[in-house]
Amino acid sequence: MLNCSMIRPVLVIFAAAVSSSAFVSISSSSSQTATRIKFATKTTQLASTVTPTASTSLGVTVGDTKGAVLYLNDINISTGSGIQILKNINFRVDAKERWGIVGPNGCGKSTLLGAITGSVRIDDGQALVASKVKVGYLKQTAVSGSTKTVKDEAASEMEEINSAKQWMNQIGLAKLLLSKPDLLLLDEPSNHLDSSARDWLATYLSNYDGSILLVSHDISLLTKSVNSIAEISGETLIQYVSCNYDKYLTDKEFRAKSAIAEYERNVKEAARLQEFVDKYGASATKASAAQSRVKMIEKMRKEGKLDPPPLSVTAKRIKPSLKLPDPPKGIGEKLLSLVDADIGYDGEPLVKGIDLTINRGVKLILRGPNGAGKSTLLASLRGKLPLIQGKRVENENLRLGVFTQDLAQELDVNARAMDLVTEYAREGKHGDITISNQDARGVMGRLGLSDEKPLRKVGEISGGEKARVALSMFALKASNLLLLDEPSNHLDQECIEALGDSLSNWGGKDGSVVVVSHDRAFCEQVGFTHVGTVKDGKLTIEERGLQERDWETYDISSTPLTGAIESAEAVIELTPEEKAEQDRKRKMAFNAPKRIQKIEELIEKSEAKILEYDDEMMTVGNDVEKLMALTDKKTKEEDTVTSLMEEWEELEEVIAEMASQ
Repeated sequence: MLNCSMIRPVLVIFAAAVSSSAFVSISSSSSQTATRIKFATKTTQLASTVTPTASTSLGVTVGDTKGAVLYLNDINISTGSGIQILKNINFRVDAKERWGIVGPNGCGKSTLLGAITGSVRIDDGQALVASKVKVGYLKQTAVSGSTKTVKDEAASEMEEINSAKQWMNQIGLAKLLLSKPDLLLLDEPSNHLDSSARDWLATYLSNYDGSILLVSHDISLLTKSVNSIAEISGETLIQYVSCNYDKYLTDKEFRAKSAIAEYERNVKEAARLQEFVDKYGASATKASAAQSRVKMIEKMRKEGKLDPPPLSVTAKRIKPSLKLPDPPKGIGEKLLSLVDADIGYDGEPLVKGIDLTINRGVKLILRGPNGAGKSTLLASLRGKLPLIQGKRVENENLRLGVFTQDLAQELDVNARAMDLVTEYAREGKHGDITISNQDARGVMGRLGLSDEKPLRKVGEISGGEKARVALSMFALKASNLLLLDEPSNHLDQECIEALGDSLSNWGGKDGSVVVVSHDRAFCEQVGFTHVGTVKDGKLTIEERGLQERDWETYDISSTPLTGAIESAEAVIELTPEEKAEQDRKRKMAFNAPKRIQKIEELIEKSEAKILEYDDEMMTVGNDVEKLMALTDKKTKEEDTVTSLMEEWEELEEVIAEMASQ
């Protein structure tokens, strides 16, 4: 049973005065021009506060926002090693504006939200929130801001955490939406949500009665839910006001072309003026006219008209690319099989009777409701999760490649990114010791990790860049069976497209792919040959491609976001003690049927012993010592029965209570 206290938190609500509850609002009066907001840095420390000193610009300040809900004034942010991330950011968010924050992995999107919430140090400038504004913040899960490895944080619980992550992300999001903050900050909220939940979220946000800052690589979510776009490019923030995502793409191209055209016109005009000066500057009759043109050129230079337009406006992002090594040939057709397998956790099967054979050349997509067991099945195929029953049979020449939604979190944060890639490519039975640092940098560079980024420590790069490091590792070692669990989470759109394109062209008759994904565009790009449905404890395999009904039928979450809202509403005001008690009861209810069956068996055994003791007592005659001993044994068994009956009654009550929630 999952211990919910082990789940990585996803929700933080910020406020000027923090109470024991996480759901609070800014309550400073308008006369307080610089009230420092206290906040929780992690849900594991919800009641903790940070009081910054005058020398650290740490935390959000309530102050004069010039009428806006949020006002960023000349903000500069750099890494601890001095690398500039954001420079001279001036930005305001007015009431009911819905902004999408876009840009490539590592450009500073999450850093910007961190600056607003106070979790990222600001070198210069101020992030100001208007008084009495409640700010809600949903952090990016899994790889954002982590400075510990999975082994450090939750090694023994990781499998169970992965299996429940979708539900917990929905609960965290639901709690946040229920708190109805005036300013909603969302960092990749659609990670771990299926298509139906994503559609629901997009509709909800499009009608949200407040202000929104949304960081997302989900193009569909951005298109439906925001009405302005802010792009982080070249350390600056470029704003596209009253502009949806599609119009932003058009306007961005138009701005770039216009800036280049204007620059070229100015350069051409300056050259024409200079030509006149060169030709007539020494002429007595035209010296005055020549001097006038010199002044015109100087004026153009001072006004910056002869400076090339900034790269933040004109630079075209290099499209990431990925080439996977050709698959080694296996012996025979079967690469990997599960035979009469039951899979699950703690001896409790989640999916039963699995007979699955992955032959060479197969591209299999696993569909089904959240929590049905898709990721569990992938973990079992991987060999990471032992089978409860059945056999796992590998081809003698199986080369397994794995890319999971949380693989990036397992990276050593103290190691250089490039070193991790090369070490992974060289190690193990099938490693290639000839892989050089240059090879690694080549793969990483094609995925957008260029310049000095491969030389940075993993703990110093963004969550999206960590995902690219993991993808680089995945791409350097030859495999003939690839297992991918929600691979598009934490990658930006261009990297997702590069991965999808690579998989669509990879494998031929020798390589196979098994994928779990809710990303429709990615799935349709790959081109699957088989569709597997995990539902109601069973796995069904069909030899066909994806169809419309797969998205309409099998992507409906068993606990959709609307259900999560209802569940979150019921527990939103619980104290830590009440929440712990509810978690205990939920765990008890989950195990109740199995425990009740055991209780029945124990009661039968005790009652049988009581009858035996009664019979023996009839035969002992006047032996008082034996009679007393038998009486004591009978009393103990009767007490046992009473205790078991009380436990049975409690379990029935807990089951009824949990069923009503």
